[in-house]
Amino acid sequence: MKVFKFKGAMLADAAALSDIKNKLNKEQESSVVVVSALKGVMPQLRSLYSQALQKGQGFEEEFKALKDKHLQMAEKLLSGQKKKEYLEALQFHLNELYDTLNQVAVLKDVSHSLKDYVLSKGDILSSLLFCALFDKANWHDSRNFIITNNNFGAPEIQWEESCRAAKKEFKEAGKISVVPGYCGKTRDGYTISLGRVGLSLTASVLEACFFNPVKVAV
Repeated sequence: MKVFKFKGAMLADAAALSDIKNKLNKEQESSVVVVSALKGVMPQLRSLYSQALQKGQGFEEEFKALKDKHLQMAEKLLSGQKKKEYLEALQFHLNELYDTLNQVAVLKDVSHSLKDYVLSKGDILSSLLFCALFDKANWHDSRNFIITNNNFGAPEIQWEESCRAAKKEFKEAGKISVVPGYCGKTRDGYTISLGRVGLSLTASVLEACFFNPVKVAV
């Protein structure tokens, strides 16, 4: 099994995603693909959280821009049943995001757990889109196997627990598996952001579990 990771700068447009897809389709070994949010999405999510926290309502324009970015990518890259399924998943996660932002607006208090939940939607949405590009690929939620302590802002990976969970998660993995790169869950079950090094941490957990070098896309 090979582990690949792709940061946001490489997920800038439809052409970039198609190029990555074509390269991965040529791989002979099974692959786990760890992806970031689409380019520019993380700043949008941070802005949405700040607007909800500081202003309450009034984040609709930024929210629409986030939605449109993913819709436009889907229109260019997907068709048929794959497109239908992705659009349904997109709407589901956007609804969750909108509800969470409204919760932030009502509370008007800094909640690290709510902020991390907002940020997690970036790589979840991009990984679902990326997975839909392939005829046969499996999406795996990184929160099923990236387990951390409860230290929001600077989480520490619980390596033994994470490796056990990863081996269970990928026991029957197909040729291509796609996972979000920047989110995990705490021992208490809360979504947590792994921060700027999240992509490397997720890839490193998989490398440690399956004893394969991580292929860094350049």
